[in-house]
Amino acid sequence: MGIFQLVAFDLDDTLYPEREFVHSGFAAVARHLADLGVIDAESFFNTAAGLFAAGARGNIFDLALERLAVVFPSVRVKELVRVYREHSPQIRPFVGSPRLLQLLKAKGAVLALISDGPWPTQQNKLRALGLEAWFDHLVFTGARGEDWGKPNPRAFQKVMGQSGVPAAACVYVADNPGKDFVGPNRLGWHTIRVREKIGLYRDASPPPGGEPQATVNSFAALGDLLLVRGA
Repeated sequence: MGIFQLVAFDLDDTLYPEREFVHSGFAAVARHLADLGVIDAESFFNTAAGLFAAGARGNIFDLALERLAVVFPSVRVKELVRVYREHSPQIRPFVGSPRLLQLLKAKGAVLALISDGPWPTQQNKLRALGLEAWFDHLVFTGARGEDWGKPNPRAFQKVMGQSGVPAAACVYVADNPGKDFVGPNRLGWHTIRVREKIGLYRDASPPPGGEPQATVNSFAALGDLLLVRGA
């Protein structure tokens, strides 16, 4: 994989299991509904979590309320989305991720985070994980406009410009082949896919030009590529 002077990471399902954030968000929404006297928290959480496990996406709150026969104005569902996105998440990094970041820094690697999604939400996640201090460069594409999100390569170009590290010495570690690797591949970066058992995109297929150059089946296996053969 070459020598990595810069190691950039995605956030969700790369540094921590995204399902933890989803369940944390459902719990926050459930508490909110219970405080409003709409329904008991346990019933809502169990219903929303069950729908998510069954593959529902995007309209889970509507579906859960409907399944529970709760009349809740659709305009107020936006309130639930806000609670979900803005809550203080109860999440933990993958075992070994803080140690890996520490070892990469000790070897002199520049560390970056490139993450899509609503930027306050992503920032809250990173702070909750306790990993923010390890990164030299943070690019939350949601704070910069729609044309910054992956697969657009702008975020990767930004990191190269800030760090002065050439593409051939950069690597991006992420989980979703549907969008994560097109941009860095196009620029000549190395790319590594983390394919955890519980990853939401474990079975996703890449588009043309979006194939990662290497794949590991757990975060723990990253060390062999980034420390033994990289950085």
